[in-house]
Amino acid sequence: MISVNDKPVEPEPDLTVRKLLDLGGYGAAMVAVWIDDDLVPRKEYCSRLVPDGSDVRIVLMIAGG
Repeated sequence: MISVNDKPVEPEPDLTVRKLLDLGGYGAAMVAVWIDDDLVPRKEYCSRLVPDGSDVRIVLMIAGG
């Protein structure tokens, strides 16, 4: 089990950050992702695996005025 923004999620085999974002409905949105307090560089989203037991934080970037 992994935790995504404090909600339990059953991990899929070979779950990448990109796949997790797609499953969460983030699509191409501008987000920042941390796995166990480690900021994941955007260039690693397609290759970085999310291990079982991870605490994942996803923060949506929004513009305002």
